[in-house]
Amino acid sequence: MGMLDTLIHEQTALLAGISERIAVNEVTIGPESGYGENHKIFFDVPRTVDYRANVTDIKESLIRLMNSSDLRQQLGNAGRERVIAHFDYRNVAAKFIKIASERLNIT
Repeated sequence: MGMLDTLIHEQTALLAGISERIAVNEVTIGPESGYGENHKIFFDVPRTVDYRANVTDIKESLIRLMNSSDLRQQLGNAGRERVIAHFDYRNVAAKFIKIASERLNIT
């Protein structure tokens, strides 16, 4: 359950576009990952590690939100409904039981 599961542009949130993609060709890890100090891992293809949002998109979304209490209410209500529908423990448990029953042929 992360942001990608709960934030949907123009439905539950206003998301900014990507202004910059941050990629690396190598990383340095250490004992916390089971390696010696300063162990380097090199990537054949650069790995995306982060993004920077489009500041203009953020500005425009904030202006929309500041100027529309209806939009704030709509996004908030839709976000709550989505979280309850998909992530409330009762719904998650019911989905788990349904999947387990189908996979194990329990009727």
